[in-house]
Amino acid sequence: MMKQLLLLTAFLYAGLAQAQKFITSGTIEFEVKTNLQKSLSSVAWDDDDNSFFKQIIASQPQFTVNYYKYSFSDNKANYIFDRNADTKKVSPWLSNINEDDLWYSDYTNKKFANLKAIDDNYLITGDLKNVEWKLYPNDNTQIAGFNCRRASTILFDSVYVFAYYTDEIAISGGPMSVNGLPGMILGLTIPRMYTSWIATTLTLDKPEIKEPIKGKKKTEAELQILLTDLAKSRIKEWGKNSAKWMNQMIWRTFL
Repeated sequence: MMKQLLLLTAFLYAGLAQAQKFITSGTIEFEVKTNLQKSLSSVAWDDDDNSFFKQIIASQPQFTVNYYKYSFSDNKANYIFDRNADTKKVSPWLSNINEDDLWYSDYTNKKFANLKAIDDNYLITGDLKNVEWKLYPNDNTQIAGFNCRRASTILFDSVYVFAYYTDEIAISGGPMSVNGLPGMILGLTIPRMYTSWIATTLTLDKPEIKEPIKGKKKTEAELQILLTDLAKSRIKEWGKNSAKWMNQMIWRTFL
């Protein structure tokens, strides 16, 4: 009898582990935290004595915190803004957060369709980036109750990205359009953007994944030209040192 109970217990644990390992649909909440003070202080705008810019920095909170929803099903996903958690409202042009942005990823066909709000609403479509990751199998941590392994990569030629992923969620996705790991990215840090994305909860549901269809259609190359022209006009207005801050805006757009 004892042997049968032990076998039954082992079977139940194995079944539970197997069920957890192959989560294929659900909704993940991400806390997105940016050190706004460091992000702004990294730019010395061309003001006579920087007094105006210093006043702007001093009036802002140290961190800005936003929450996003990552919904996934049938190997597709949506990533959208959910809510802001700041006690003091931060201007969108300082935080580089556009609440109307929407990311759609089709991991089976390696395609994306993203809605980007810049000076207008633009619909960008194309192939998902083929990201080359370096894995660290022995570097583990717990995020939202899942065992996660560390990985790293470089995007935009020089921007280091550090991630923690779990193979207990069977989708090769992550916040924005970041993808390509053997499991779901639950933690993401980009030091040059002073920003981290950390999963807080997973809801086991079957969300409807929608591909955006409205917006002015542009390719990534066309959007790059638009943003480059915008950056040039801002740099001319604010000074050449504002280029660092504009780079952060461009990186956020193409993540």
